[in-house]
Amino acid sequence: MNENAKLYEQTLSYSKTAGPYQCLTLPWWVQTPKPVYFPRHRGSIEPLICGEEVFSRVADDLKAATHSVDIITWGFDPGMVLKRGFEAKDGQRYGDLLMEIATRKKDPVKVRLLVWYDDQVSQTLMKNIPGYYGTRFPAIGCSGETGFYREGHQKYNAEWFEKICAGEVPNICFHVRTILPELFPRALAGEDVPSSAAAQGTARFPTHHQKMLLVDYEQPARAVGYVMGHNSITDFWDTAAHIYRDPRRETFYRDDPMSFNAGPTLDHGAGAYLGTVYRPSEAELETKQRALEAALKRNAYVAKPYQDVSARVRGPVLYDLNHNFCQAWDESTPPSSYFIEKYWLVTKYLSRNLHKISRSIQKLVHSDPDHDFAKRRKAVQPDAFILRGGEHSTQLLRTQPMHGEKTIKECYANLTRQTHHYIFIQNQYIQYGTWAEHLKICVQNLRKGGFKKPIYVFILTSTPERDGMDIATYDVAQQLGQSTTMKIEHKQAMAQAKKGKGKMPLTPEELAIDGINVVMGSLWTCAQPKPKPDEYEEIYIHAKVAIVDDAAFTVGSANLNLRSMAIDSELNILSQAKDVSYKLRCDLFLQCSGDPGPTQFGDMEDTFDKWQKRMAANAEAMKSNEPLLSQIVAFHVNRKPGAPLI
Repeated sequence: MNENAKLYEQTLSYSKTAGPYQCLTLPWWVQTPKPVYFPRHRGSIEPLICGEEVFSRVADDLKAATHSVDIITWGFDPGMVLKRGFEAKDGQRYGDLLMEIATRKKDPVKVRLLVWYDDQVSQTLMKNIPGYYGTRFPAIGCSGETGFYREGHQKYNAEWFEKICAGEVPNICFHVRTILPELFPRALAGEDVPSSAAAQGTARFPTHHQKMLLVDYEQPARAVGYVMGHNSITDFWDTAAHIYRDPRRETFYRDDPMSFNAGPTLDHGAGAYLGTVYRPSEAELETKQRALEAALKRNAYVAKPYQDVSARVRGPVLYDLNHNFCQAWDESTPPSSYFIEKYWLVTKYLSRNLHKISRSIQKLVHSDPDHDFAKRRKAVQPDAFILRGGEHSTQLLRTQPMHGEKTIKECYANLTRQTHHYIFIQNQYIQYGTWAEHLKICVQNLRKGGFKKPIYVFILTSTPERDGMDIATYDVAQQLGQSTTMKIEHKQAMAQAKKGKGKMPLTPEELAIDGINVVMGSLWTCAQPKPKPDEYEEIYIHAKVAIVDDAAFTVGSANLNLRSMAIDSELNILSQAKDVSYKLRCDLFLQCSGDPGPTQFGDMEDTFDKWQKRMAANAEAMKSNEPLLSQIVAFHVNRKPGAPLI
């Protein structure tokens, strides 16, 4: 990850915001040999933690829209409620909100919705567009944990997509996009790719994983955008408190509620024999209703807690958000029928050229009525978005295999390179061993140059949802002295080392001698006030955040794994707004550990020790059925790893 290090060498630079004004400042902005988005100045960036906060702000900005709304997302659930009451279903659905602003008489809004979609196989596996195929695929969840929506939610999604795909709401234009598998060899060039068949197979199926929203771009004074970690799917809604089984999170069912038929039958054959219509009694109806309600209750469960972070932005960076959207829209296609998809699925793998021709014809037949919007927007220049009083600078970053971009990877490389005291990473997947190796090299270079202060590394991640991700996670953990957090892999590594077939796993104490102190945890919640053994629940970390030295941070869609660094399309934003970096660190530390940490640029040694003690205390609390003192618990995995996946 150091191949671009020389691009950051400096002689003298000018800083307008920090004396003595002519000085060497750390070069936070990403540079590569290929063109990248420029840093944009005089704007604003506001990180938003968890779904309650971000979806509420999204709903407000959508209602205030007067011209256009552009959405890119990995998955879209029109039935989700953005601003919720006492239950997940209390409030206006996302789909209804979009139809409201698109059909109102005054200032109707043009909505463009773009979602990743490959074919029937990907939709069946990932289920990221619930309702796109009607009620054929009502299940949710793209891992081993899956379930079904409420009956009303299922029907709503199916009806919404039927209306939109039929063009019944002309101001809502829905497109899908794919990544052609032939791009993956170029995207993976120079990467350390596992050789297993499972890894090679999954590498051939990249996804469009970007999440962004852009409102009223052609009205710069009103325009606002989002760079998001959150998917637009109902189970991503949660509060920062992550209350155990909060009814405001979605309720799902282990079996399809539309197929339930509990209780006594109400279709008696005797009525037909006597030549009369059978009418069940009130008692029979009540018995049937109670049986159905009991069956639903037995099958119901509340969606797991979700931790995520997105960013609301204004200013000249919207120029680059628009470029990203227009480029993606141009490469997308309108939706097709279920039967046409069957044809495409065959042509996609039998004839690449025939598949491209079919897609092109479909795009021409169902094109965007306002097909000149991208050309019109080119006339709007970045300076039009300058905010009066805007103090924040930002840079948009992408992984985009279709255009050979890996600027998010370079962002992580440079953030690590510039770390002089601490780096905090909260990420769904910490599975990029190349980064762990790079971190150690960067610290070694600091110490060779005479910088001897310790570096503190705070990592929060989830238990990998598939055992095929365990090996990649362990690759990072063992390089950072956290081998014991994964018992099976640690035991195997110890056994191999004793046979002379490898080194003994690195210990935290050995790593600390080299100047690196690492704490690795997960987030948990529990029932109150006295949890039972089965009333502890892991908070699923979906966030993709990195903060360095209270001075710079990145937020977005990219995980710290091979997919996000190389083959999936991703979108992040980088900022060196020190006030925002510090506040985001304090907010996340306070939320997760109960302590915001030191004052800005303060020493992290005491906070590091507190995290270790708090994680150990929470582990003991779980063993003794006591409530957790905070959300952080030591990361731990105790299962046999599966064949590596990408």
